[in-house]
Amino acid sequence: MKLLIVDDQLSLHRYLDKVMNWKELGITEVQHAYDGEEAANMVETFRPDLMIMDIHMPLLDGIESLKRIQHLDKIPRTIILSAYDQFEYARDALRLHVSQYLLKPVDAELLRDALRELIQQSVLDAQKSIRSELDRTIYAGQIEANSLINFRDCLEFLAIERFAILTFENSLPSDQDYSCLLKEQAVIQIHCVMCCKNRKEQVVLVGGGDDLSSGLLRELSESLMEKVAESSPSHTLSVGISSISQDAAFLPQLISESMLAVRTPASESGSKLQEAVRRIKPYVETRYQEDLSLQSVADRFDIDKYQLSRAFKQEFGVNYWAYVIQVRMIKAAELLVGTNWRNNHIAEHIGFLDESHFSRAFKKYFGVTPKEYRASSIRPH
Repeated sequence: MKLLIVDDQLSLHRYLDKVMNWKELGITEVQHAYDGEEAANMVETFRPDLMIMDIHMPLLDGIESLKRIQHLDKIPRTIILSAYDQFEYARDALRLHVSQYLLKPVDAELLRDALRELIQQSVLDAQKSIRSELDRTIYAGQIEANSLINFRDCLEFLAIERFAILTFENSLPSDQDYSCLLKEQAVIQIHCVMCCKNRKEQVVLVGGGDDLSSGLLRELSESLMEKVAESSPSHTLSVGISSISQDAAFLPQLISESMLAVRTPASESGSKLQEAVRRIKPYVETRYQEDLSLQSVADRFDIDKYQLSRAFKQEFGVNYWAYVIQVRMIKAAELLVGTNWRNNHIAEHIGFLDESHFSRAFKKYFGVTPKEYRASSIRPH
């Protein structure tokens, strides 16, 4: 997020740079102008998202400078500073879409609050704009030139370097907000923007930085599916995940990929899929110590992971990953009671990377820690 500070007093620039933590506010770049004419030119070239501008300056005052930029396609949200508490200035500023009007000398806390408010409004506007472009592209099947420019600007504003599309399809009409649920599962900073295609489908754009990966999207989706299954066992939730792109122009392609993935019926794979799913269950029961991620097992049996996920739930009435956890937990319980192995040995034996992850999963499943289980008379059912 870019900020332009406009004031003819060098002391104000130095003061703001000293008392304001721009990075903490989410402002990544700050530039300075010292009169209204320089400011009008810099708005065109620098294209700031926010601007702090003094009213009284040489060459061109703040109001005239604002008038000069009204024709631009991108006008920054502006905070006007003035030593004159006069209605005429406030009235002129409001006509030029100024967002805030503060008096000098500048109160740092008031300015900080004003910036936070404008930043929040800007983020919501950018997300709303992305939602509109997403909805428009879904129905048109393509993205127009003007829409592409707007979409690209919004991604840049939100610092989204990479993005993907996820399509969620529920067996029953749902009012779940899958974008919020995804953000709850995420361990990194991501932006999620959702639009509803119909009562049973939601299309979500997931954006992030370099740490946004296909593996992360799979993990988020699987965790979300498990969470929904726990709260609504009668619902069947499917998800289609697109590839990841850095180019805004690929939005239509990613939408198509995502929708194709979620809609491809298991029946297209015929008996091969059914046979594979039936073989996967005993495979999990005997290979619980190995990598049993949905992707690795799907690759091993040469089937699509999303088809595998849906077919496994249909065949056995339980989500694939929930079944993996069940097998591993029951085996862990047997080892806790029947051996004197340490927890880290048991964790490694049943396929967990570390003891702490195993202990958390065990307590979540049985309601007690491994140590408490071993010391009690509890037995797995």
